[in-house]
Amino acid sequence: MQTQKITINSNGNGMPWALDMVEDFSRDMGFDERSARRTRLLAEETMSMVRAIVGEFVAEFWMESKPECSCILHLHADSLMNFEKKQELIETSSRQRNEASVGIMGKIQDFIEDSLYSMEYSQRVTMGGSEIMSLGGVALAMDGYMWSLDKYREDVEQKSDEEAAMDAALEELEKSIVANIADDIRVYVKGNTIEMIIEKNFPVIP
Repeated sequence: MQTQKITINSNGNGMPWALDMVEDFSRDMGFDERSARRTRLLAEETMSMVRAIVGEFVAEFWMESKPECSCILHLHADSLMNFEKKQELIETSSRQRNEASVGIMGKIQDFIEDSLYSMEYSQRVTMGGSEIMSLGGVALAMDGYMWSLDKYREDVEQKSDEEAAMDAALEELEKSIVANIADDIRVYVKGNTIEMIIEKNFPVIP
């Protein structure tokens, strides 16, 4: 099953219809009330995070189910960023870099900000490359970068020689509502294009 694609933008246009579609999808799939609420929460968090990071954007949002996963949310956004806007984003990100990112959504925000910069200035990276990779959960993808919640969990568990940092990261995972709901979150950045895929295999009522 796959829904239609709804166009949304940073002004909020299309978002109410997208959330209505989320509720229709949950109903059609036979999710119980708790699962339906969680599905809507994942959709709201996905839209609000992209909106907070890149400001202006136009995106397509849709949902689908597959035999291996009953609920998959897709958001494919084109960031409307010119040179000046990108510089402003990175300057803001640079000022905040000394502060610890709060929560999983904060980690994803760091990843998107650094990737948008690094893809533009790959020949003279000052914040990309190794710094992006050090965020945890990051891997190189075709012509871009990918962040995965699954890989982040794996990276955290492998840092056994940094017990204090590992304990903090594990506590952060435990406190994250989105990380606790989602089975996996994947974020791809290529140029000014951001794609987010969130998977949760909710039980389906026959």
